[in-house]
Order: sequence, then structure tokens, then C-alpha cells
Amino acid sequence: MSSFVTGATGFIGRHLVSELVDHREGPIFVLVRPSSLSRMETMVQQWTRGSDSSRVVPVIGDLGEPGLGVDPGWVTDHVGKVDHFFHLAAIYDMTADDAAN
Repeated sequence: MSSFVTGATGFIGRHLVSELVDHREGPIFVLVRPSSLSRMETMVQQWTRGSDSSRVVPVIGDLGEPGLGVDPGWVTDHVGKVDHFFHLAAIYDMTADDAAN
């Protein structure tokens, strides 16, 4: 069983991914901006604690882009292969305008 998580580095997301690693089988795809890839790699090591870190798979994209900014080829390759989608990403800037939100 596979999962896809947006907001994996956030407060709720990081706990969810840890639970998925500990209690679910299969890959866990996590949406990550290119600028956050090094932070994500550090978190993957924390989540997997030395076990199979290949289960947590960063997917480069951006929540603010059409199609989450994910490469269309990746989407085509994974159609029907993601069992659970957890959308936890959000803008937490209370001063953000309507367009940004």
C-alpha cells in the first residue's frame, strides 16, 4: 500500500509520516519543493531511524503550481499506484491575501 503526503515537513505531517513508516507497508511519497530537498533528506533519516530509507520517496513539486508542480511523467507512471493521499500542506501566514491563500 502506498501513500502520498503533502505538508510532510509540517507539524502534523512529520508525525503522520513517522506513523506511516512504523505501521504501514509500501512507499510513502512526500511532496517537496526543490529548495527544501536537503531538509527533507534529513527528515527521512529521522523517520526511518536507519531502516529502509528508500520507503520515503521525495517527489519534487510545489503546492502553488498546477498539478502540484509534479512532473507529468511521474504522475503517468504512478496513476493507480497511490492508495492514500494525505493533503496536510497549508499557508500559515495569517497576513496572506486571498490570492496567496
